[in-house]
Amino acid sequence: MAESPFEMVNGDEASARQRPVLLHNQYLIYPDSPLGDLDSLSAKAYAAEDRRDLGSKLFALICTPGLPPRERCMSTLRGEKLPGLLPLVDRGAVDWPPLGQHCMAVIYERPLGGRLVSLIASGEIQVNEYDIQSRIIEPLTQALLSLDTHNIRHRSIRPKNLFFMDEEKEELVLGDFMTAPAGFDQPIVFETIERGMASPGGRGEGEAGEDLYALGVTLVFLIQGANPVSNLNDDGLFKSKIEQGSYATLCGKTRIPMALLEPLRGMLSDDPEARWDLQKLEHWIDGKRQSPIQKKPAIKSDIPFSFAGVEHNTPRTLARSFTLSQAEAAKTIKEGNLAMWLRRGIGDTDKADAVETTIEAAKSRQNSALASDEFIVAKISIILDPDGPIRYKGLSFMPDAYGPALAVELLRRSDVQVAAEIIAREIPAIWFACQSGGNESAQHEKTFHQLHGFLKINDPGFGIERCLYELNPSLPCQSPLVIQDYIVDIEDLLPALDKAANRVDTKLKPLDRHLVAFIASRFEEDIYPQLKALAASEEETSLIGMLSLLALMQWHLKTDSLYGLCSWVGGLLGPAINTYFNRTTRREIEQEIPSLVRQGSLTEIFNLIENAEKRKQDKEGYAAATAEFAAAEGEIKAVEEGQLSQAESAIQSGQQAAAMTSVIIAMIAISVLLINEIW
Repeated sequence: MAESPFEMVNGDEASARQRPVLLHNQYLIYPDSPLGDLDSLSAKAYAAEDRRDLGSKLFALICTPGLPPRERCMSTLRGEKLPGLLPLVDRGAVDWPPLGQHCMAVIYERPLGGRLVSLIASGEIQVNEYDIQSRIIEPLTQALLSLDTHNIRHRSIRPKNLFFMDEEKEELVLGDFMTAPAGFDQPIVFETIERGMASPGGRGEGEAGEDLYALGVTLVFLIQGANPVSNLNDDGLFKSKIEQGSYATLCGKTRIPMALLEPLRGMLSDDPEARWDLQKLEHWIDGKRQSPIQKKPAIKSDIPFSFAGVEHNTPRTLARSFTLSQAEAAKTIKEGNLAMWLRRGIGDTDKADAVETTIEAAKSRQNSALASDEFIVAKISIILDPDGPIRYKGLSFMPDAYGPALAVELLRRSDVQVAAEIIAREIPAIWFACQSGGNESAQHEKTFHQLHGFLKINDPGFGIERCLYELNPSLPCQSPLVIQDYIVDIEDLLPALDKAANRVDTKLKPLDRHLVAFIASRFEEDIYPQLKALAASEEETSLIGMLSLLALMQWHLKTDSLYGLCSWVGGLLGPAINTYFNRTTRREIEQEIPSLVRQGSLTEIFNLIENAEKRKQDKEGYAAATAEFAAAEGEIKAVEEGQLSQAESAIQSGQQAAAMTSVIIAMIAISVLLINEIW
């Protein structure tokens, strides 16, 4: 099992850990004062205080490095005090000694009453059917209504994430939901069927219905005082939810108070169209009776389809099982029995026809990547379960969550090859073709089309790295050169590279694929000419492109002097300087670079290297010298071949004789002078 990124390092850093960390010159965070009772699943809690308001009760959550936090939510809710929500005070990157790098710190007001489940376990709080509406449902509904006004989904509603803000334990609030991607920390029992089948990073925000479903599951847990499906593993839970329905799975063996039957059936409906929205829940709280939910039975076959030792009665459970055993699934699909089962057992001729078309297409292009087992299984799983996530080689995600899924793949595996193949093979297009459409679906489809364009170009500034930063605006640059500095804003990049010059091998270039992609996605100026130069196969052209890009950034961002970075870049410019033909010009440039390095100006270095007038003079001088050399060579060749005219030969002979005479006279003169000196 991989070590947690929060494992404390050993060594001589113990004393450094005792010092508080300062955020925005205002908030002190104490690394040696962990608050385990306030931990989030992806962020550790520590004591914090406000230097300007020592009476305030605060704590800090330190985010997992590399896991993109929900920056839009933080920027929207910072400083807001919304009913039913843990108040967010501030957030920002801090240099965190226990990890030896910068991390995102999120400052919250401290819930003085503690965590609800801990209070229930200790017997301090009892939740009964008579006060569950007033104590639980109403405050949490207010929280979701407040978030809805900002078009934000919580996506982390569960019993362990409920707290009391006050010591009297009257004000219940939802806890943190911004330190990790939407749905990342949720146990799958609190997720709808579709999003629960996605990888943790690929669950996405969804709609208000996802939060209401989680609220419904939370209420069932609180009513029963335990997890009602603790006896089921993931496969069993999905199978039961799909075949029996979420309400029957969670409430079938539980005594549900009559007053809560209606809202629980509404919130736990597996049909997104039938599931209650916030307005219906609000009406129920106000005493208005809602239309009863008509249970929509799952499409089942009386004849089960056997796969991997398990009998399946629904296409949805079979789709999930296929994606878990791809090689065996591909073999089963190609045998042809699947289409027959869909046609006769399920009665779905459209799905059966789509399966047969897929098999025939694979046969016609056997050596193509689109005929691979993985591709066939991915496509068939979408055909069988079009409402489910996109699934390919173990990675599964809802279309609105490809960005966080990509970031999590990079964090966990340090490899995004599978995620890149999904775009290259246009698997999302298959998913969209199976949907009914709508504005949101069209927008996601447009995004994937743009990503495909980025991926087709393998030059710096494009590729899967560009996709990563375009989709994750809160993700810090993942280049090894600056990863420890947590660079999210483009204005901080050049100073970080300047600092990196003191610790890295300066024989390396200060721009790698991650850095260039980060710049391309965050820098608002047109840098296409620089990217084109960077991608050149000639080393000197690529170096000039690198220098041009860095100089452009320093100039536009008005960055202060960059002594370290200028020295780093200056030491790499040999091939660029050698593009000048004139040796004197090269020496002059080499001699002038150190003085410009001491100024810390990349712009001045670029102007020195790429001086238009100097380039013009160098080219003209080279052209003249080339012409003169060619003429001289022509004359020599003509002499050797005896091609000169009589007049030209006479002139040339005279010149040669005059030269010889001059040499003889000079020798005689020198001899006379030497004799005089001796005598």
